[in-house]
Amino acid sequence: MNTMAQNSDNPKFPAPIPNPAGQPITQEEEVTDPGIEVPLQFEQEEPTPVDLARPSRSFSQAQSQAQAQSQSPAPSFSPASTPPVPPNTTRTGNPQRTVPRTVPRTVKMPEMGPLDIFMKDPAVSEIMVNDLRNVMIEKDGKLQFSGFAYQSIDELNRLTRNILDITGRIVSPDAPYVDTMLPDGSRVNIVVPPLTIYGPCITIRKFPAKQLSIHDLMKLKALDQRMAYFLNCCVIARLNILICGGTGGGKTTLLNVLSTFIPKAERIITIEDTPELALQHFNSVRLQTKPQTPASAAVTARDLVANALRMRPDRIIVGECRRSEAFDMLQAMNTGHQGSMTTLHANSPRDGLARLETLCMLAGVDLPLSAIRKQMASAIDLIIQIHRFRDGTRRVTYISEVTGMEADTITLQDLFLYENDRFKTNGLVPICIERLRENGIELPNNYFG
Repeated sequence: MNTMAQNSDNPKFPAPIPNPAGQPITQEEEVTDPGIEVPLQFEQEEPTPVDLARPSRSFSQAQSQAQAQSQSPAPSFSPASTPPVPPNTTRTGNPQRTVPRTVPRTVKMPEMGPLDIFMKDPAVSEIMVNDLRNVMIEKDGKLQFSGFAYQSIDELNRLTRNILDITGRIVSPDAPYVDTMLPDGSRVNIVVPPLTIYGPCITIRKFPAKQLSIHDLMKLKALDQRMAYFLNCCVIARLNILICGGTGGGKTTLLNVLSTFIPKAERIITIEDTPELALQHFNSVRLQTKPQTPASAAVTARDLVANALRMRPDRIIVGECRRSEAFDMLQAMNTGHQGSMTTLHANSPRDGLARLETLCMLAGVDLPLSAIRKQMASAIDLIIQIHRFRDGTRRVTYISEVTGMEADTITLQDLFLYENDRFKTNGLVPICIERLRENGIELPNNYFG
């Protein structure tokens, strides 16, 4: 079984991905998820350095050796070289008694009519009903016409009622749009007249039944092995990470993948408007905002961030910063909750900082702009930019480090980038290398060369 899908024998840290200076990983076999394993007894231990493979050779030497080894059979390991097994654990890494990750249940879906075929197609990730004119789908990352359109408003209204009845939500002329979730986890947005002209517009975002792993992203060429290894190290070292990108760019998918690197001993609080994250972490709590109703006030993401600080979190993950909760997220990052992560709509790392600055100003806090920028420079350690290209592929185009302030400007340095159809580095050693060393992670200087 692939080492990325399992935790290491050290209960505090997940196993990092193999060293990029060594032999490249082959992904012939399917990567399976062993599920969440809950130990029956939890013992607090002293912090232990991460057992990482530490590259000591230049990458040119490593690549030439990897090519020579690719023709030879895979190396075998003697029993003496296998790592020790923790107490109450089998040699496969599974505790003798575990709690299943999910409880099998029958999911009752609404009657979707002609859309059923697209709901069952794993290649379709999004369904867009543009009122009576047409129905568009996103398949394999590309938008295309589905081949049919609804013939009457009655058919569209029936589909809308079927979705709302099973989710318990209501739309009306006074509240003509709604965000909800289907029983299978798909996200639904419905907008009805008078906001639309020709009838209801329905957008359904599906999520894959199998959560992608870092190996899947490498197979899809969303990032290379060296970038993936570096991100693995940054999550373990508790760097605060901001993921930027456009709609459908893969921000939530990347956030889900990075969350698999979080040690099991840490407590995570997630905050979302609509549940999209699928954290495979047993010591986590999922919080969701609540819209205003005639009988109760709304509970916003900002309220949940403030409440999460009282829930003893080690890390706080906000699915997406859209409004003033960005300011409270920065405060949490600056008050001991290192290793927190969030996503943001932006076209570049620099634009992401500008938008985060604007969202903080929406909080209504009477602070000068220079003070907000200092908070941002202190809170954010790493910015990851992911982009969806015209052919439907999604790639990490920038991994940038926030280095501090110069005058009133937040300074950045690009560590990795995608340019001219390949991933490359700028040859800059990041400042966060010291944070990695404090956590027992040693990377050579030529790692970024």
